[in-house]
Amino acid sequence: MDKTRIQIIGWLLGFCSLLILGSMVGYDASEEPSLVSNSINNPFNIVGVYVGYYFVKLGFGYAAYIIPLIGLTTSFYLISNFSFMLSRLVSYQLAFLFYLSITLGLFQNYNSFSSQISYEYSGLLGGLVLSLLHDWIGPIGAISLMVALWILLFVGFFNLDLYSSFQSVASFIQSKIKSLSEINWRVWLKNEDKYLQEEVKKIIDDESFLDDITEEESKEEITEEVKGEAINDVESETELSIEKGIIEKEVDIDQKRLSSIIRKDWKFPSTDLLEFISDESEELSTDYLKDRAEFLRNSISTFGVEGKTGSIKTGPIITLFEIEPAEGVRVNKFVQLSDDIARVMEADRVRVLAPIPGTSLVGVEIPNDNPQTIYLKSVINSEKYLKSNAKLKLAIGKGILGDIAILDLVEMPHLLIAGTTGSGKSVSLNAIIVSLLYQLKPDEVKFVIIDPKKVEMSLYKGLEDHYLLKFDGIDESIITKKDNAILALRSLEKEMDARYDLLAESGKRNIAEYNSMMKKAKKDLMPYIVLMIDELADLMMYSPRDVEVPIARLAQLARAVGIHLVIATQRPSVDVITGIIKANFPARIAFQVATKIDSRTILDVNGADKLIGKGDMLYQKPGSSSPVRMHGAFVTLKEIEDLVEYISKQPKPNEIILETVRSNTSTLNGNESGIEDELLEQAIEIVVMSKQGSISLLQRRLSVGYSRAARLIDEMERLKIVGSFTGSKAREVLVDESYLETIKDDQEV
Repeated sequence: MDKTRIQIIGWLLGFCSLLILGSMVGYDASEEPSLVSNSINNPFNIVGVYVGYYFVKLGFGYAAYIIPLIGLTTSFYLISNFSFMLSRLVSYQLAFLFYLSITLGLFQNYNSFSSQISYEYSGLLGGLVLSLLHDWIGPIGAISLMVALWILLFVGFFNLDLYSSFQSVASFIQSKIKSLSEINWRVWLKNEDKYLQEEVKKIIDDESFLDDITEEESKEEITEEVKGEAINDVESETELSIEKGIIEKEVDIDQKRLSSIIRKDWKFPSTDLLEFISDESEELSTDYLKDRAEFLRNSISTFGVEGKTGSIKTGPIITLFEIEPAEGVRVNKFVQLSDDIARVMEADRVRVLAPIPGTSLVGVEIPNDNPQTIYLKSVINSEKYLKSNAKLKLAIGKGILGDIAILDLVEMPHLLIAGTTGSGKSVSLNAIIVSLLYQLKPDEVKFVIIDPKKVEMSLYKGLEDHYLLKFDGIDESIITKKDNAILALRSLEKEMDARYDLLAESGKRNIAEYNSMMKKAKKDLMPYIVLMIDELADLMMYSPRDVEVPIARLAQLARAVGIHLVIATQRPSVDVITGIIKANFPARIAFQVATKIDSRTILDVNGADKLIGKGDMLYQKPGSSSPVRMHGAFVTLKEIEDLVEYISKQPKPNEIILETVRSNTSTLNGNESGIEDELLEQAIEIVVMSKQGSISLLQRRLSVGYSRAARLIDEMERLKIVGSFTGSKAREVLVDESYLETIKDDQEV
């Protein structure tokens, strides 16, 4: 329902509430609907008579005036959309209406419980409840019950802590008793005037009176000065510490790297291809931040959680308020109040750190009213990015204080990313690719991009001749077909084994040592390979084992030979992010997710469900149990297109083509024994009769998995029954139906 309709309903409800109020004000007890004559005194005529009769006389008596108040409250909420919890307020108003009706009946019938109960004050409904209470628990029990109910109503409405209140009253009485015990009771027991006169005379006769006065005055002055200094110290200690966002030093990376990393045959793209729009949003003032901090402290105190506001740290997207809990307050109470804090602070989502890692403080992260946009250019053109010694440095974005966030993929060594649609997951993948393109040449890094959704990564097709790794038998530069994706994973497995053989022959332990040796020998380097999967869930649904096994094996072993995985999914469930995959991906990034369960699946902790989207993320580095909040850098499609076009015009490097592996060579589920498959004969018959040889055909007709169907096709290729692989087309069948007769004859013999 749109806002206009809601406001119309609110106005109608307000009008009806005023009509009911006027009818009850003009109600005359002598006027009943069955006895209405031509002369009606009610200002709202017959409608007023009916409303007053049913609401006041038959309903709740004088307490019925609360009913139009409930209607007006609801009307105000619908018209103005004011920020308060309507259901809570209305429920307390209804309870007040009910309790007031019974209480008025108690006052009226206090001395007449033995006789017939009068319903004038309480109304018929309230009077009937009062009659039941009188019959069940008696007058004293009814009064005691109503007193208890009133106390509970006020405690619940004002969020009072009964134990603390009783404790405060007890402390007050104790202090008063102590102060009374210190009074000089002689003044009160004797004649006050006489006693004072005698004391004054003794003091005047004493010659040291003036000296004592002087000493006392000096002591008082010194005491006041010390007290003043102490008060100033306390005020200075309690003054809020405000940390404004960090302003990183910007450099011109194009000029800084000219002398070191540009070769004659390759020129890195300029950062002018990236956009940067200066943010003109107003900086949050100190007074505003202090007011917000004080309002936050007062708000949580209304819920019975006491604490003292500490420092305030503001950044481009969020502001962190530090709170020191009062003694005896458990930190989990702050976590339980996260939704209530978001409501009172008028924020979309609020994340509570209870506690802040390494401290005794509680952190409350509240989004800014006007968040800034973090552009990738501001990250790449930073001194921190330029001076970073990371081999595969990723320009992720900025921290909560505005500090540049640079990650090293080599140290991770693999990255798992999860987030809902629109949370910034795909933009972050683009930022990772672009940041690598700005620091590494085509002979230093190669990409394998798997995009089952077919549209997200299509912009990078222009990098086919420079940065994209090619596979023999796969006719896609950006892999979109699921069968090709499985083949690519297997080929990477084989490439990993081949690289380990090279390291063993050269006596080196990792790719860094090997490339250092090759540089000295002026030979071709072993490039890093970055495998990027945009949607893992789609592949896992197709063939879980064929996808999970090579990914797990690559994640376990491929680090030393320079193969690194970046896998993303928008469905972080346990059937997608399995235990094997999760165990081999210690570095994880969680964007906004739908539920706490999804957050725990990807990070093992809550918090990702409280993110605000649009690049807001939690990064969990290897070996850490506490994720760090960061904000992803934004890169547009236009920037990517311009960058790809620029690179496509550069000189082409030597091609690297990996051989595809059509049989399952993994020792985990492979069949290397050479034993003929029992379904081979049946598969041959299907292929010959259908006159086409394809893996998908055998999967459907034989109800087998991809791996077994692929082995059957490979065996038929060895037997010269089908032709060689021809890309996405079905294989040519080289025999006719007479071949089936030959097989039968051989079996009979």
